[in-house]
This record gives sequence, C-alpha cells and structure tokens, in this order.
Amino acid sequence: MVEIVLALTPRDFHKSMTTHADHRIWQDVYCPVTAMGAVYLKLTVLDGVPIVSFKEL
Repeated sequence: MVEIVLALTPRDFHKSMTTHADHRIWQDVYCPVTAMGAVYLKLTVLDGVPIVSFKEL
C-alpha cells in the first residue's frame, strides 16, 4: 500500500472533493494502475494524519 502511494504521479490524479461527513474536509482522488489492476484511491489529511482508502475499479 505504501509503495502505491509513494508511486503516485500527477497523471494518476482524478479530482479533489469534500468528504460526505464534513464539507470542510478535502480529499484528493487518484486512479493509479497497480500490479493488481486499477484502483480508486482517496487521500485525506485529518488533524495532520494521512488517511488512505482503496477500492478496486
């Protein structure tokens, strides 16, 4: 998981959006292609802590 996040490029960037729970919190969405296929990756920083979530595409 860390390797995928560290390998993100501007080309993988999809969009920025707010969270459903709090429209003041922004998250960046990436769609990188990994060795296991394409994934939908959301990156949020909350109180200085990075939160990463993955979904298979």
